[in-house]
Order: sequence, then C-alpha cells, then structure tokens
Amino acid sequence: MTDARLSADGTRVHLTLVDGAGDKVLLSFPADSLNTVLSTMPRRIDPDMVHRLDSWSMSTSDNGQELLLALRTPEGLAISFALKSWQVEGMATIATYGKPGTPHARTMH
Repeated sequence: MTDARLSADGTRVHLTLVDGAGDKVLLSFPADSLNTVLSTMPRRIDPDMVHRLDSWSMSTSDNGQELLLALRTPEGLAISFALKSWQVEGMATIATYGKPGTPHARTMH
C-alpha cells in the first residue's frame, strides 16, 4: 500500500496498492466498511502483542460439523473461528493438564 485517503465527503476510503508486477492498483470502498476490511486482513502475529479476553461464546455451525468460537476483547475487537470438536478437545486438555509433554502429578480419588 502506497497511499490511503478518505474521500472529500468522508464516505469512501481510497487505497493505492502495488501488485506483484509493480503496477498501481486503486481500490475504493465505503468508509463504513473499513472495520470489516481491516478485521479480515491477515496479520503477522506479534509475540509481544497480547489481547485480554473479555468474553467468548461457542455455538454449532449451520452445517452441524463445526463449532463456532467467538472471542471478544474489552476494546471491542472480535474474531470468530470455525473449529472441529477435536481441536476444542485439544485446547481443553492443554488448559487442564498444562503444556503438552510436561509431566504432571497423578491424582487419584
């Protein structure tokens, strides 16, 4: 991206991009969709950036084959993931027993 501007009336965002061949590409979209565009862009994971979790919800997808996990921060950032049940089971195991491969004390009741 080489330039980003708001239209004179504030209703559109205009971006100037450079493609793989070095040619300019002009992109324009409604300003009220900027948050949607930014939230869908892939980002590098910065190990120093950690967001606090405010709330989460999980539901079954429409196809019944996946679970939908929505995570929300106190600042209003929200992202959703489609997960397989085995992925959720793996997260629960790590949350319960610690890091994989870490020995833990056995408890008998």
